[in-house]
Amino acid sequence: MELSKLKLELYDLAAIILPGFFLIGELFALVKGLPPVFVSLQSISGAELTLLILCSFAVGNLVQEVGDRLIKQLKGDRFFRQARDRFWASEHKQDVCDKIIKLGGPPIKSVDVAFDYCLTSLGGTFAKRDVFLAISDLSRSLWVLSLLGLLPLTRSVFDASGWEARLTIGVEGLVLIAAAAWLSWVRMLRFRELSESPVFNSFLAQSAKPESSKTQASEPDHD
Repeated sequence: MELSKLKLELYDLAAIILPGFFLIGELFALVKGLPPVFVSLQSISGAELTLLILCSFAVGNLVQEVGDRLIKQLKGDRFFRQARDRFWASEHKQDVCDKIIKLGGPPIKSVDVAFDYCLTSLGGTFAKRDVFLAISDLSRSLWVLSLLGLLPLTRSVFDASGWEARLTIGVEGLVLIAAAAWLSWVRMLRFRELSESPVFNSFLAQSAKPESSKTQASEPDHD
């Protein structure tokens, strides 16, 4: 298989393949040590790169599932939907319900059903949601990978010679991992919010436009 024949979308690359690639690198560093990872990347062939991408896609899905289940166990099942829940608890909920009925939709009581209805009605006018969601899920996977990075860090500490070198590597590694985990968590929350709340606001804005302007929307939705 040629690499050029692989059709990858933004979400596939950013939220699945990259986390899978990073996890493979972490596992390789855990088994062989960190320096051999860079040596192997310099001598990789086209066929090996294609195989690596395919393996990264498979492993990346596992990283996504681990991140989703772990965070939901820690924060609850509605954690990733808290932005839409906050909107639904606000006074603007009734505006959305009224607009749905005005457009011929049924009375809706569930926030998730209303969210899907609004997102479907928007079509491709909120195309950036795919980007926001990909960044959020990538950040979630980076948070998981930061925690898993403790394993190759432990290997690097034991591989170092002398207690001073081990202490230096350990402290610097922990600082980098803590910073990466915190930044990934903050970015995950921010872009998850950007991918959720504007759906209702965009629906309210678009539903007020003339029908002729809606027919001019040419960009399809990828959800």
